[in-house]
Amino acid sequence: MPGLEPSLSDEDYIIARAKQQSNIYSAKAWMLTAKTLFPTNFKIQFEAYLMEKQSGNVQEAAECFSSLIMSRQNLTDLLPEITAIANSLKSTEMSFLSQMFDNICPEIQLTILKTSVENSDDTMEHCRLLVLLLKKFPQLGVDSLVKTLINAEKFFYDNRYARLLVVETLPLLSSLESPRLLQRLLVKAIDFYNSYVYDDNEHDITDPWQRLYGVLDLLGRQLGWDPFLISYNNSLNKETYFQKLVSLRNCEDCRQLLYCGISFFLRCLYEHRSLKGHNILVEALTDPDAPPSKRKKGDLEVTGTSAHQFQAAANCWELLHSDDVIAREFTKLANQLQVKPWSEVFVDELALYRGLYDDANPPLTSNNVTACVVRVSINYFQKKYLPCIENILAALPQLPTVEGVLESELIVGGKHRHLHFLPNTKVAIMHYFCTLLIRILLSTGNTSDLIYGHILVLTQLGWPQEEAIFIQIMDLIRQKGVFHYHLFSAYIIHIDILEELTYIWNEQGSNVVLDILPNSQQHLGQRRIGTRGADKGVKEDFKQAMKAQVARSNDSILNLMIQFITSERSYFLSSK
Repeated sequence: MPGLEPSLSDEDYIIARAKQQSNIYSAKAWMLTAKTLFPTNFKIQFEAYLMEKQSGNVQEAAECFSSLIMSRQNLTDLLPEITAIANSLKSTEMSFLSQMFDNICPEIQLTILKTSVENSDDTMEHCRLLVLLLKKFPQLGVDSLVKTLINAEKFFYDNRYARLLVVETLPLLSSLESPRLLQRLLVKAIDFYNSYVYDDNEHDITDPWQRLYGVLDLLGRQLGWDPFLISYNNSLNKETYFQKLVSLRNCEDCRQLLYCGISFFLRCLYEHRSLKGHNILVEALTDPDAPPSKRKKGDLEVTGTSAHQFQAAANCWELLHSDDVIAREFTKLANQLQVKPWSEVFVDELALYRGLYDDANPPLTSNNVTACVVRVSINYFQKKYLPCIENILAALPQLPTVEGVLESELIVGGKHRHLHFLPNTKVAIMHYFCTLLIRILLSTGNTSDLIYGHILVLTQLGWPQEEAIFIQIMDLIRQKGVFHYHLFSAYIIHIDILEELTYIWNEQGSNVVLDILPNSQQHLGQRRIGTRGADKGVKEDFKQAMKAQVARSNDSILNLMIQFITSERSYFLSSK
């Protein structure tokens, strides 16, 4: 025949003629003839399969490939195609090969997947193919794969093995005979998911904490644990869950408290860190004259954006350290985890929460604004006012650029201890500093007008939170009948304070002398402004001065406070 080598075998000749056909039906006719004449010939059967595959005929290709597998001939030559089929099944996208696989009977599907597993040399690829096999045929059991993965030498430094075990293999488990092996798996799951949530580069696993509780449920059901504790979900109340954990404290078997407790602790801690951002935990303030918060539990109140999550984590930490046995087991377990957030910021926050000021105090080598704020907080509540003021002054040049807003929860009602997550913003930090400086000045016992004037300046930023102190100062001024403050025009611009001073000045029957004008506006003889208003020129000076201050009432009080504290640094440093 022209175009064909005369030395071709009969099988090759028919294959060659089939390939020459421009019409698919003619080609198929040649191949049908070949298959009839040589029903066991591998080359003809494989060529028929390729022709159906190239034509996109899913069902026909599936039948051809099934015949090839059943013949058990030349499996080595089929390996590239078997590998391609296995790879198509790993993808979530539909392809010709995956559709073809779905049209093959289960017995042959099993043979295809087993062959791919048996012929994979790479350990990682072998395990992945085994997972694929078990997903399709879960009745085979996953125990051997679990043991292979958990004992793999590479597991400890190659996170792919951990992911394959925890994310893909463990959901296939229905039970395991060995509780000890289950505990090892749970530790791997805790380690993997806790590491995963802190990895900024990976976001493809939905609800990792709920997946962790799925593993906890597997172990817990086998050991007869409380269903509530092992099936914790996103809607459950943290306080209720924690009380359930507390009830386990005296159990002889500490495993339920240990594993449920550390899973709950890590979840609360992660939620706290996610919500907290750069907020700084500080000792905050209380007002005994204001009604106490309804949210307060016990002698301690924590406020701020992540307060609920932090307190849950802190309480759980303390529960897991309330007994020597559970504390020892918790420490052993914690040392196996790759990510230890409590060794970073949480351990310092926990020390402050527990009132261990020496442990919570940042080292002197740390001088960033966060460290300064924490030292300010601790120094103040240790009544070490000089280092407190020094740290305030050290923080001023480092204030964040984000301005932020006032904190409504910086001062709460009652006499209990109060911690607050202070936003790392310029307004929040300056508000905190001003509040502490007011109390430092009040603690001196000094009743000079200069002290009262400085306090009036400092009340402006958090107004009206310090209004009660302002009213007390106004009453004292009335009682004394005189108020000298030469910095009034430089630093007092809040409209409410200006209105009250004007009211005092205009008050009928009063005899209050306000020495608050700058020296350039005083008349000869340093005359003072009194409410009797005998000197019309002085009265006019006062009116004009107050108008000038009112005109500045829209100026930035924040910047004014920074300028004030900086300018008066020597006074503050000498006040204590």
